[in-house]
Amino acid sequence: MKRLLTSLPVWLVLADMVYGLGINVYQSLNLHQSAAPDSPSLTPEIAFNSLQIISNGGMVLIIGFGLTVLLQLNRSVLRRQILPIGIFRTLGLIAVLAFSLPAVWEWFWAILNLMSGNNTINLHNPRYLITALCLPLTALLCLARLFGWYRLHRTHPPEAVYGERE
Repeated sequence: MKRLLTSLPVWLVLADMVYGLGINVYQSLNLHQSAAPDSPSLTPEIAFNSLQIISNGGMVLIIGFGLTVLLQLNRSVLRRQILPIGIFRTLGLIAVLAFSLPAVWEWFWAILNLMSGNNTINLHNPRYLITALCLPLTALLCLARLFGWYRLHRTHPPEAVYGERE
């Protein structure tokens, strides 16, 4: 149950990224269908939309890989097993931290502004609000699980490194 609750923000962020990419692709395809038949097949809007899809898809792949590594790390630390982290997993976790740590900073200032009486939180789009709430939780989960992984390395014998249980 703890694994499900701690991984829920990660799943929500991952689902939002995939949903956003799907909307982006749908809007790009809809633009192709709504173009006038006598216009040239490649207009600047179509070219720039495809660049946006490629960049968003790359971001979803990189951050999505990092989020799946975080889910694996969460599962292994909660089971008291050591997940072997190589260069690609390290880069994935760094990407997750680079993606989500600024949200901790922004929420800190938003809460301070909210406490001083300024309206800083937009409640008009629940999808963005839920994702904005999940990003700092993802960053804190990543830091907590990396600390737990480090503690497991210090307390377990070397033969437990690859997740073998006795």
